[in-house]
Amino acid sequence: MPDHPHAIIKPPQGRPCWISHGDLPLIYLGWGTRDFKRVPLPRHNDPGVNFYIVTKGDLTLTAAGAEHRLVAPCACIIDKECLFSITNGRSANVEILVWVWRDSTTGGDLKPAPGDVRLLPLRPDALPRILELHQHCRDEVARTDAAISLTLSALRTLVEVELGRASQKPQAEDELLWERVRSWIGSNLAIHAPIPALCDYLRMSPSTLNRFFMKQAGLAPGAYFRAAKKREALRLIRNEGWTVKTTAFHLGYRHATDLSRALIK
Repeated sequence: MPDHPHAIIKPPQGRPCWISHGDLPLIYLGWGTRDFKRVPLPRHNDPGVNFYIVTKGDLTLTAAGAEHRLVAPCACIIDKECLFSITNGRSANVEILVWVWRDSTTGGDLKPAPGDVRLLPLRPDALPRILELHQHCRDEVARTDAAISLTLSALRTLVEVELGRASQKPQAEDELLWERVRSWIGSNLAIHAPIPALCDYLRMSPSTLNRFFMKQAGLAPGAYFRAAKKREALRLIRNEGWTVKTTAFHLGYRHATDLSRALIK
């Protein structure tokens, strides 16, 4: 074996893995428990881009002349030209998920520099979805039909999207959700029962929705909706020249007098 093999190094006997013997977009899958203290992974580079996920415990990855301690939950994306090795961290046994994809990653935020790695701390709540995607890939490679390449390519996109989301701070996710909420409200000002409809749209309970609105706007959902409806009514009347009656009909008020009362509150 050369000093630095450019090949997949199989795990110890008894450890689960899958290796492609064709030209599929996926080259390798690995999962389960590993003891890198007893059996370290020697210095090498894989023939594809390595998505290495630590789901439990920690390990030490040496790559591009630097040591990195990967503590669960954490992802590491390793360029195919990167020489790397893995040894134990503080935990003897760690649990991992591994994908090795034939082509470079498509996501700019995930793509490592040539010959290097990109580390992504993950939110714990994202692990179930990542585990599920790995299981989907294992199920797919067990099939024998002609659609495997297509489905694996689609699954790779989902894996990249999920890793990107999982590495975002919760605040960023809340901001994106708040943008969705405000857009929905702006498009549904005329409905008469907005809160149940919004809960259904977000798949969120009323109590969770109330907490979310109080955090984002300092108002309960109903109060925020009424204020948004009033702002739009004033805009239509003052800026667009609409009559109160036309505005009331457009925004779902039962009578023009209902709008008139809302505007003077």
